[in-house]
Amino acid sequence: MREKVNKLDTKSEQAKELGIEVPGDGYWGNTSSKVCGAIGGAEGGNFTKNAVQSFEEMLTKKNK
Repeated sequence: MREKVNKLDTKSEQAKELGIEVPGDGYWGNTSSKVCGAIGGAEGGNFTKNAVQSFEEMLTKKNK
């Protein structure tokens, strides 16, 4: 199941797949850190890392 969750694009999609209720207003500040950690934690938290890497590669190609 973890593999399937990790392949989802957004943290909200991951939360829904794990059965975690997504706040209607999109504010996660009232949600416990334990719950938030289950969504895109160490195994699935590469979204930002991948986005930065993609952007850096794009800049490198652009400057050549």
